[in-house]
Amino acid sequence: MARKRGEGGEPAEPGTFHASFDPPFPAPGENVMFWRGDPEGAEGREFEDIMLRRVSTGVASQFRGAAGARGLTHAQYLAALVALHAAMRQRADSGDGEVAAALERLGLSTVSI
Repeated sequence: MARKRGEGGEPAEPGTFHASFDPPFPAPGENVMFWRGDPEGAEGREFEDIMLRRVSTGVASQFRGAAGARGLTHAQYLAALVALHAAMRQRADSGDGEVAAALERLGLSTVSI
């Protein structure tokens, strides 16, 4: 059963709650499923939550550090990386062989989605 946190039954932050679960808990290493229901009208939403799993420790540390050093949130830094990739992809597709080769080495060759 979910219980609100904070004084007087009010949540500590809007949208937060404390949930207590009865054992048994999933054992370490077992699959865990997350789900959520989309509220009515979710089609037009501007933002979406994503979860990245199995990111190497070094890459995760570098990502957090690079975002923080620039004063960006993780979402802002990810958006900047996606924009950088799009700009480099455009250069490669316009004939820049050096950029095209670098993207190919990274496994970022042109795809259609």
